[in-house]
Amino acid sequence: MQRTTIEKLLKISETQDATIIEKLAKEEFGDLFQELVESGILAHFKILKSVEVFDGDCEFFADIQRRDGKNMYFSAADGWVAVNDEDINLYQVNFEWLLRKVMDALDIADRHTPKVIFEGKIWALGQHRIEKQNTNILIVRDMKSSVVLDALKNYLKIHHKSSNPALVIALDQNLPDHLELPNQNQLGRLNEAIKWDKDDFELNTALLAGKMGGSISQDGFSAGFRNLVVNGKQYQFTKKQAEAVEFLRNAGGPRHQDEILAEINSTQSKLLQVFRSRGKTNEAWGEVIKSDGKGNYWLEL
Repeated sequence: MQRTTIEKLLKISETQDATIIEKLAKEEFGDLFQELVESGILAHFKILKSVEVFDGDCEFFADIQRRDGKNMYFSAADGWVAVNDEDINLYQVNFEWLLRKVMDALDIADRHTPKVIFEGKIWALGQHRIEKQNTNILIVRDMKSSVVLDALKNYLKIHHKSSNPALVIALDQNLPDHLELPNQNQLGRLNEAIKWDKDDFELNTALLAGKMGGSISQDGFSAGFRNLVVNGKQYQFTKKQAEAVEFLRNAGGPRHQDEILAEINSTQSKLLQVFRSRGKTNEAWGEVIKSDGKGNYWLEL
């Protein structure tokens, strides 16, 4: 299974029920859609009972009824209107399959099965070795939901105290930076660990081990450029710093700070100010981010 396909499935899993309408799924996956259905990776979830209708200047949800062997809704302007099956069929991501792919990428043997903590939301994988370090691993999705987050925190408080912390791998891509877990438990975002330069689905296990204080050995940027490993040393960036680093990486050579600041929409007058926070300068400054002393900057990896 190619990384790009799993990336799309992960995106679907961020919706509340991890579902997608058949028509959109066919557009997203193309010829691969039928294969995903036949292999059970996408499973039929339900048929919608209403559809959103644009009727002139009006927008409303119309109930679907079965008439003359067809799914139809009533419009004051057009009367009874037929609805295509692919517009109301919902398909759901098979979490058992998705979790197995993540476990394979973590080199967890097939004999191990996830324990459901919160149906469709939280799973405990048990303790496994990541980069030679025994690590308790949980996988969670929909952490933006207060119900899910509270359930996760309660579970961690009971089962993973500071002496036995866990690595929580979030399937969600967009989570607040300030999100913290109790009892020294650590949060890792799956999209940060995905090796985006690979065709197949692989994870940077060294980066995940680093979340738990393990050694870091695999060089490169994480997705979103929020983390960087160079010769075993890890650097972390704020969102704005990551934007500047990404610009320099893509530039492929020196760029003046005025151009960089304009590109990242910064209100600062000097690039150094972007890389200072609470009176401290990011360690990458001078080590990875180089300058000619004339306002031009580049990355030296």
